[in-house]
Amino acid sequence: MKKGFAVIEIVAIAAVLIFLCVFTVPKFMSLVHKAQEGSTKHQLMRVRSAIAAYYGENQGMYPTDDLSCLVPRYLEEIPLARIPGYAPSSHVSIGNFETAFTKTGGWAYVNDPADPRFGDFFVNSEKEDSYGKMWHTH
Repeated sequence: MKKGFAVIEIVAIAAVLIFLCVFTVPKFMSLVHKAQEGSTKHQLMRVRSAIAAYYGENQGMYPTDDLSCLVPRYLEEIPLARIPGYAPSSHVSIGNFETAFTKTGGWAYVNDPADPRFGDFFVNSEKEDSYGKMWHTH
């Protein structure tokens, strides 16, 4: 009697492994995207809190720079925005809403005092999160 696996046994094992991969890899990728979303939403709240602290300490005035004034007093650094479809980035696009919202990933901040959205900080993406909400409206 020969030792080892028969061809049919190898094919059956391969079929089971393929079947498992087909159902587990997409679920795993979905979990990775949701974890990135959660991290980005947390970082968004951290920066907004830092902006609020700055506002409170500066007689009701928001920062007018690219938020570098928040580092290191309010934040250690501008955090990364991890948005599916974009490279992780800590870049902050600035200007009025139209010029700051470049839809290129990273962050956007309205630093123009003449804009009604002055002080707004948001994710610089026109995509939706996993719940169907636009990133820039968070």
